[in-house]
Amino acid sequence: MQLTEYLNEGMALAQQGFDTVNSIQGLVIAVIAAGLMRGYGQIIFYAIGATIVHEVVTIIRHMAMHDGTPMPNFADPAELKLIAIRLVGYFVAITLIYLVRRILIRS
Repeated sequence: MQLTEYLNEGMALAQQGFDTVNSIQGLVIAVIAAGLMRGYGQIIFYAIGATIVHEVVTIIRHMAMHDGTPMPNFADPAELKLIAIRLVGYFVAITLIYLVRRILIRS
C-alpha cells in the first residue's frame, strides 16, 4: 500500500469514529473529558476513559429500558471493532474540544 492509501484509511476511520461519538451522550462525555484534561499528553487516558464511560452509560440505558440483552457481546469482533472506532472518535472529539478550550482561555 502507498502512504496515501494508509492516510485515506486513517481519515475514514477517524471520520467513522467521530460519527459514532457525535450524539448528545458522546458530546457530553467528550466535553467533560476535555474539561478535566490538564495537558494534551493525557489524551490517550481520557479517550480510553470516555470510551469506557460511554459503554457503561449505554449498558445502563439498556437496563433502564428493560432490554433483553443489556450487555454487549465483547466476544463479537464486530462489537469490538465498534468500540475501537468509538475510541478513535473520542480521541478526535476530545482533541478538538481541548484545542478550542485552550484557544479560548488564551484569548
